[in-house]
Amino acid sequence: MQKGTFPLTTSSRVTYMRLTLLGVFFLCFSLLTGAEAECSFQLNPQRVVVRYGGSVEVTCNTSVSHKGMGWEASEGRVSKTNDSLITWRVSELKEWDIKPLCYINPNKGAQCLVKLPVTVYKTPDSVSISTVNHTGPMKEGQQYELQCDVHDVAPVQNLTVKWYKGQTLLHQTNFSDTENKTLVNKTVTLLIRPDRADDGAQYRCEAELDLGAEGPQPPPKINSSEPLNVEVYYKPQHSSSTETIIKDDKVMLDCSVKANPAPDYTWSSDHLNLNISSSVIKSSALSPGKYTCNATNILGSDSKVFILKSTDISISFVNHSGAVIVGKQYELQCIIQNVDPSKSVVVRWYKLSQTNSTDANMTLVSNSSKLQISPSKTDDGAQYWCEVEGTPPVSSERLNITVHYKPIINKIKLPSTVPVFRGYPEVLVCEADGNPKPTISWSLGAYDKKDSEKLNITESTPENVSCTANNSVGSDIGHVKVILKEDYLPLIAGLIAVIVAFISVIFIFILSIYYKTAKMGHYSLKNAKPSAQNGNIAQNGKHNTIPMKKLSQSSILA
Repeated sequence: MQKGTFPLTTSSRVTYMRLTLLGVFFLCFSLLTGAEAECSFQLNPQRVVVRYGGSVEVTCNTSVSHKGMGWEASEGRVSKTNDSLITWRVSELKEWDIKPLCYINPNKGAQCLVKLPVTVYKTPDSVSISTVNHTGPMKEGQQYELQCDVHDVAPVQNLTVKWYKGQTLLHQTNFSDTENKTLVNKTVTLLIRPDRADDGAQYRCEAELDLGAEGPQPPPKINSSEPLNVEVYYKPQHSSSTETIIKDDKVMLDCSVKANPAPDYTWSSDHLNLNISSSVIKSSALSPGKYTCNATNILGSDSKVFILKSTDISISFVNHSGAVIVGKQYELQCIIQNVDPSKSVVVRWYKLSQTNSTDANMTLVSNSSKLQISPSKTDDGAQYWCEVEGTPPVSSERLNITVHYKPIINKIKLPSTVPVFRGYPEVLVCEADGNPKPTISWSLGAYDKKDSEKLNITESTPENVSCTANNSVGSDIGHVKVILKEDYLPLIAGLIAVIVAFISVIFIFILSIYYKTAKMGHYSLKNAKPSAQNGNIAQNGKHNTIPMKKLSQSSILA
């Protein structure tokens, strides 16, 4: 250790440094306070922002006793005076970097002075926007450079250049050149990579001077360039590569896609025989299947596949198959597939038979519609179908129903009583209407049965017989009482024949007697008188005459 030195610990060194700094601080504070007490100035305003060529006026006053005060400036200098209020005034300020100051010579102490900050500004003469090394449309995804030129503006450190696309601020540029106070020209660039959404967008740039609160109010007008309209070329691109379409008169296969330049369209399918250049095809004019559309322009192409389906509709029984039974209730269901779920569907039910039809509207629920039916005998062979309302409507296949019902015997052809004459057999016919076709059997007693629609009845047939018609649904029985009767007709006929024969014999006998009498009788010519009129001779002297024929001589000789 050297003579005259002593060691300091770390804590002692820190304390020493703190005391030293505190002493320096109080020394500076004393000097500043003393100077302010000696030189008390007040500038009004304390800062000036003035348009190039504009007028400016600032006062400087003090309450300190002095030996003179004044303004020093390259324009508007004010000579030293003993007044306590002096004004710096310039009617047309055209110096960019002017630095006026107010000074005072106090009675005590050295001269004091204060500088007045002055900002001289000028808005740009013009602001323009352009594309660097490019003209014409831009291509999607490529990089381009936009340029904004600002002419004759000052001061540059207060200048902000902003880039806009439409009303959206993209970027802004500030300048840090604080030394240059004069007019400048500035060029600012912006790199862009446009996409299809930028087609038709408008870019512009704006030059704005931020002069603060001391600047003019309202602030200087913002200078904006003319908008730069951007045209962007881009290839076709569909939002989806496939789309399923349900065939309908109002639904289209729409391949339209945005692209620049506008694309050309081509269609291909196994179901197409014609070249189609339209972007839209009516679905109802096509058959179900796949259709591929290709959209092409100078930048590329994109394809889209349409899967066209027709509405599939079917009708069936619910939990039943085969024939139905009269009087029972059944449920029909109409199942609809390939229906646009966003649309409401109306289903119509139809029944067509020989006697009636029905038309009922039902709303589609869970892709099916149901109908309750209770078939009658007249519904046998009827056709049911369902139809989805549309343009055109889509119908299911016809559902033919077979209705089974129990037999009913025709009682007109099968009377309850039948007379039978002995020796003359009768035939009974048992007919029945039923579905399935019933089987017919006759019962002639406990153990005598015959399977036939017809039954021959003789005098040996029992008095009571019955006919039974039977099928899978049920049966019907018809009872017949056989009444045996004697046949008196032959006896009556024989009696009549005998009487006729007897009468005939009597008639023949009388006729024969009359004939013999007329041919072989005796004649008397006594007292006969010829008749003057007819030459007849009176018979037996009576007036009754017998016809006589007058004979000639030749006839007599003969």
